[in-house]
Amino acid sequence: MSLAALSDLDAESGLDIKFKDDAVDSDYESLYNLLAHQSNIQGVVEPIVLLVLVIRHLERMADHATNIGKRVAYIVTGQR
Repeated sequence: MSLAALSDLDAESGLDIKFKDDAVDSDYESLYNLLAHQSNIQGVVEPIVLLVLVIRHLERMADHATNIGKRVAYIVTGQR
């Protein structure tokens, strides 16, 4: 979405990415709490750690997309 907003110079679409980021943040928090507070995890620590890393990186990608969207809106409108 952020790259489409950039290529189209669409400020509104760029700002709409924030709503998607909020959903990703919420999902990240839910999954993190689920994975981080597991008990009786003998022998499966590594997959849980890897899943936590994956969801963390996906959340950061959403943050970067939001930043791109905000910058597109700034380029087009000149307003922060």
